[in-house]
Amino acid sequence: MKDKSRDDIEKSWLVRGARYDKYDIPFIETATHMPTSLLPFSKSNSTTDFSPWVHFYEQDYKFARLLNQPERYLARLKRFGGIISPDFSICPDYPWPLQIKNKYFNHALAYWLSTQGIPVIPNVRWGDEHSYDFCFNGIEKNSVVAVGTHGQLQRTDNKKVFSDGLPVMVAALSPHTIIVYGKEPDDVFGRYKKAGIRIVRFSSATEQYYLSRKGVVA
Repeated sequence: MKDKSRDDIEKSWLVRGARYDKYDIPFIETATHMPTSLLPFSKSNSTTDFSPWVHFYEQDYKFARLLNQPERYLARLKRFGGIISPDFSICPDYPWPLQIKNKYFNHALAYWLSTQGIPVIPNVRWGDEHSYDFCFNGIEKNSVVAVGTHGQLQRTDNKKVFSDGLPVMVAALSPHTIIVYGKEPDDVFGRYKKAGIRIVRFSSATEQYYLSRKGVVA
């Protein structure tokens, strides 16, 4: 295990002491309590309200700095209720090694933050069927998971990728609760509600913006 040095570009110190799943994906210890509101990481440095949990459902470049300098943001993140684990992209058109790399760093960051006393709920992200071999690894079964639907349900091809993977995720992890960031259409989530899975939805930042313009509280 390398020390924190300039040549440790893989940041091996993030996963010191971790348990590992397939492909050496570190396990994320799931928090036992739930968020009541969510805030994107890109806004976490400018708020005075620390009751939300921080999420990473935004473009990768907006939170890449957390991976580059995780210790720089630790004190700030510890002031919030917790985090939904990072969401570096796993897209069907990404090369398979890059998808696994992003999955690894999503978990490495989440694991390290949890060791620093920050409650974490694992975000689950998948691509097409080729990603099913690794994208559900490192996550506790029969627990709470989070998914992001913002930007995933508008286009037919994206909706198919999400809708095809959701039952595979449920079968693999058997979550009792699914946190949904974005819309939760009944044709996608209805069957899971009927099966007794608790669905907790938080409106996306885009939804909140348009609702605020209409004078509606999300």
